[in-house]
Amino acid sequence: MPTSLALQAASAAQFIKESWPLARDRASQVSNTKFREIILCGCGDSHHAAYALSYALADWTGRTTHGLHAMEAARYAVPRSIGEDLLLVGISASGETARTIEAIRLAKDLGAQTLAITAVSESTLAVLADDVFALELPDQPQGPGLISYLAALLTGYALGAELANGQLQQQIDRYLNEMPEVLSDWSAGELAKGHDAAQETDHAQPILFLGSGPVRGAAMFAAAKVIEAAGQSASSQDVEEWAHLEYFNDPARLPVWMLSADGRASGRELEIEQAAETIGRTFINSKWSYGSQSLREVLSPLALWTGPVAYADSLMVRLGERPFRGFSGGRDRAEGGGISRIRSSEQLPSLKDLSN
Repeated sequence: MPTSLALQAASAAQFIKESWPLARDRASQVSNTKFREIILCGCGDSHHAAYALSYALADWTGRTTHGLHAMEAARYAVPRSIGEDLLLVGISASGETARTIEAIRLAKDLGAQTLAITAVSESTLAVLADDVFALELPDQPQGPGLISYLAALLTGYALGAELANGQLQQQIDRYLNEMPEVLSDWSAGELAKGHDAAQETDHAQPILFLGSGPVRGAAMFAAAKVIEAAGQSASSQDVEEWAHLEYFNDPARLPVWMLSADGRASGRELEIEQAAETIGRTFINSKWSYGSQSLREVLSPLALWTGPVAYADSLMVRLGERPFRGFSGGRDRAEGGGISRIRSSEQLPSLKDLSN
């Protein structure tokens, strides 16, 4: 029986094809554009999406844009902002994540504009925010999220396109309308690459995903899927920082997976690949090369999940694991994490409480 991740991966290109026009139509209804700074924030996959989206929105709108963890946004970035100049975008598929709700609340306390990106239009986050951008998710078996991540990316890209000039809007629309077919063709090789890596790598060793700029968001997401699905230790790192840190790790064959969009970091990526192979690393490379660099790199997170998700899913099957460790060992399904209190964590009621 296909796993949840496998089913989501198989439907991803069609989801993008059907959802992009809906996202663009909904973005046209977000009319208030009187802000100079954008903070996108979330937790988990929503943070990975926010991080990647910040590069697209900065490029397309010319506004100062940050993609932050929800706690970093709420308790550190928002208090430093000028309220009326700020748009705070909180991303949460459920709309019930405590830290993201807190970020929206504190931004409103400052006088900022707030927007919720969520799949549940009646959620706490959606009701609290000034505006809500909801993209309905298809029914799917419970497991690590992929479609919800793609939905967050699409809604964020749609918001950025709406704020861009007309010519750029047309270029973005054309790229994303063409992308599903290209992604379907490209995915076949990436799925095989992920499956083969899951059979060949030593699962007892941690795997590291590399990416720079918007691709770093894709690398974060890749590591998250490996942890959630298979329980293998996984992390992400900036391409340059690997040369300063993980280059010195032992043992020699630690797996490194480079995610690339052949963008601004491409020259350094080649040097890092050579260095990794010289010292004996197990090196895997995924490169998304469709389209012009100006759009390819910022939109690549919609594609660069493919190989890593196949790896995570295949490794889970190989090890006989269950997603999220079956919520065993003291973990609980309640509110997505039980004792970790993802949804019920205590929230700061106002900015004044930050100094108490």
